[in-house]
Amino acid sequence: MVRATVLEPVVHALQTCGEDTEVFLAAFNLSQAPIKDPTFYIRNDVVYSVFAAAADLRNDQSFCASVGRNIDLTEFLPFGGPLKGATTIGEFFSSFTQAVSSETTSISQSLFVEDATAYFSAKRRFTPSVSPAHSDGFMIGIWITFLHEALDFRWDPSSVLVRMCDPAVLPHEFHGIRAIKSNDRGFSIRFPAAWLAIPLNGDLLPEDTDELAGPQLDMLPPTGFVDAIQTILRKHISEGDLNVSTAAELCGFSKSSLARRLAKFDTTIVEILTVLRMEAAKDTLANSSASIQNIALNLGYSDTTAFSRAFRKRTGLSPRAYRQSVKTTEQL
Repeated sequence: MVRATVLEPVVHALQTCGEDTEVFLAAFNLSQAPIKDPTFYIRNDVVYSVFAAAADLRNDQSFCASVGRNIDLTEFLPFGGPLKGATTIGEFFSSFTQAVSSETTSISQSLFVEDATAYFSAKRRFTPSVSPAHSDGFMIGIWITFLHEALDFRWDPSSVLVRMCDPAVLPHEFHGIRAIKSNDRGFSIRFPAAWLAIPLNGDLLPEDTDELAGPQLDMLPPTGFVDAIQTILRKHISEGDLNVSTAAELCGFSKSSLARRLAKFDTTIVEILTVLRMEAAKDTLANSSASIQNIALNLGYSDTTAFSRAFRKRTGLSPRAYRQSVKTTEQL
């Protein structure tokens, strides 16, 4: 059993989208009143069914995970209490695992550390009769967004691994993390144990790094964040409509937020996109017979002239001269 209030954010999101939530809930013998009542409990399988139906109703398999990523944790049981009393990421995880034991009788939550790696997991004590994929997506949406916001510019998605029964329910490029398929008995999130010591403030953001010293500074990945951003965007660099705004969205940030974080590493979104485009252009020029016009358009340049100008500025050669130089080198 679990508190029916876990359904409230998803139902509210449906209502915001213009759906008739009374009719929707009636299909599960529910109404608005019990899902707002913290003393009312329902079976876990009912939750899984409601979440799956909500995704189907919106024709959006990532709907529940997207709802999870936008929740105000200070107001959502059982997160609010543990969060208000926590001073570090680790304290919040620990307090949550203790508090949640009173929320459900059928799922256990745990946090453990092995060497330099932390594992947070939720394990079911039963075999679900309905796929819990969307429910797990909802919870993972909450946890990954919490880590993403709490770590601020220290966020390194390449250090995170999620195991869940259906990764397809997560939003595309969800904060850059990697998710792999597991069974339906629970989910887990793996991340660096050093993150547990990072402090929180009232806005779920870490303290200013200018005030950090000693071992705390050692926790900051000097290039990991930029490398992770490049890894995400490299997969999309040949999409002609990739711009600063879509690049930020793919990485799980607003445009201004990503710009602030990259500024701490003395770079910009435009610079990263330019570097990746030149990288892709060199590879295509060297290893294909594609026309320079097609290469330019595939990399998002308005015309061949704009591409050639940018390429020459970066390499000292025109695209045609670069292609010829590669062929000459190969013939030697």
